[in-house]
Amino acid sequence: MRAKQLQVLKMGKNAIIGRGADAILYNLAFSPKIKHIDFSEDPLASAETAEAIYKLVKISGSLETLIL
Repeated sequence: MRAKQLQVLKMGKNAIIGRGADAILYNLAFSPKIKHIDFSEDPLASAETAEAIYKLVKISGSLETLIL
């Protein structure tokens, strides 16, 4: 199932997200209506996560709020 209508994603305070956040963030770049992403208080400390965030910001045309 594709989440083409997804506009808000709140995954804050999720201590076990770990490296799974890389794939989530990168794939959200291709969600045409995503406006708000909240990963506050999550352990996002890898180089792969930084690259996924960069690609998300670069590719996404609808993102308005990104909370890390």
